[in-house]
Amino acid sequence: MAVQTNETFTSNQAEYFKRFTSLNPTAEALPQGDGQIRISPFDDYVIFTIFDETGENGDLADSPIDLSNVGTLTLVFVGENDEIRIPNWTQVENVDLAQGQVLFRIDKENSKKILSLDNKNFYISTRMEDEFGISDESVLYTGTFLGLTDAAQESLTTKMNAQSLLYSEELAKLQGEIDVLKTTVGQRNQTISEMVATLNALEQSNISLSDENAVLYEQLDQSQSDLIVAESAAAQAASTFMKSAISQQSGLNIISNTAAANTNNTSYWENASALNEQFNTSNNPVTGGLGTFIVESDGLQGTTGSGNQLL
Repeated sequence: MAVQTNETFTSNQAEYFKRFTSLNPTAEALPQGDGQIRISPFDDYVIFTIFDETGENGDLADSPIDLSNVGTLTLVFVGENDEIRIPNWTQVENVDLAQGQVLFRIDKENSKKILSLDNKNFYISTRMEDEFGISDESVLYTGTFLGLTDAAQESLTTKMNAQSLLYSEELAKLQGEIDVLKTTVGQRNQTISEMVATLNALEQSNISLSDENAVLYEQLDQSQSDLIVAESAAAQAASTFMKSAISQQSGLNIISNTAAANTNNTSYWENASALNEQFNTSNNPVTGGLGTFIVESDGLQGTTGSGNQLL
């Protein structure tokens, strides 16, 4: 929205006036002494909104002061030897005194004088003036000013300090995390060392067990070899025994069969007697790993030394 004035201004001046209508609605109200303005070596426009605290029982609120009836408003800069007074700039329509808004225009000459002052304070004062005289002057608000260069440097320094503080806090946080990680790593390294020691002990135990197993395996092989030899000998003896037993049984079968067929044959009895004599145990003992087989004189029964009975 354009600013309506009663005077003709250059385009730059009109741009400044437009800025006066774009007040920051979220601007923070600053208490006495905390406000700070920037002064350039050129024409400057400075606008203020002045508040008063209202309310009771601690429930206070900032309310704009009605400046439309407080008299003449002046922006004052006081040095050791100089006093520079800037009157309220009234050649605008969109600055509302009733809402606590007041605008000051500082021309180039006064800006240079202000920048050369040894005192960096400013004052917004008011006093009543009429045909009867001038009242005492009182201060509505006070603050400080900086040159644009100083303000930029201070702003940069402030930002750097704030960033440095932020970095310090972040570094402290990261250092804390690093310390925790170092502690964790140390604990894990200790655990790994213990596990390595346990592994070494297990490997050593495994080596010992392998050696013992080799010895036992050799002993087992020897025992198995001895057992096989013993079993082979026993099997051979049993085979020999069975062969003799089969031979004896065959002889007995021949005797029995012949006896059945030649009961009344005299030559049969002569042959039987000869066979009996041939297979008599005193003449033909049978020995083996399982016992001794003895054929009795009747040629029909036998016993073994191990208690087995052959029919």
